[in-house]
Amino acid sequence: MGLRYCIRPATSVDVAFLAAIMDENREPWSGEEMVPMDRLLQTCACSAQIWAARDTAGTPTALWGVAPASDDPQVGQLWKLACESFDMCRLVFGEMLDQFLRLENFIDSRKVRAIELLRAVGFAVEPALPQLSAEADLHLVWIDSNRLHGGGRAGLLPN
Repeated sequence: MGLRYCIRPATSVDVAFLAAIMDENREPWSGEEMVPMDRLLQTCACSAQIWAARDTAGTPTALWGVAPASDDPQVGQLWKLACESFDMCRLVFGEMLDQFLRLENFIDSRKVRAIELLRAVGFAVEPALPQLSAEADLHLVWIDSNRLHGGGRAGLLPN
């Protein structure tokens, strides 16, 4: 069986392609203050690392990156944009943890698949707490080098 994806640092073409896809699929009257495409471009501009996965035809299928936390530059805030069939790669997390002591982000508790994928690669999933600004319960998910390399017992953490 051949490789399904090629993972490399993202190019501006990768970002532009996925931003255009997001813009095409956006609900015209979503009521959001910031258009998702603009949010992606702003996030990419602030990120220290951005990675892309391309399928066998060379089409970008996923982007993920890490940006320094505004209150602690030693903590990287992880983000991901991917189609449903793509799972993130542990090797990329290792690269990100070479630059940051810890990767973290908040995940909506309704995103069960994303939470399980992160847990499967070693992320700690803290109990969900209500966030009025997001109108949802959010889990803090995080990983450091020790957890990535098997030091944590991610499977036993609460959801």
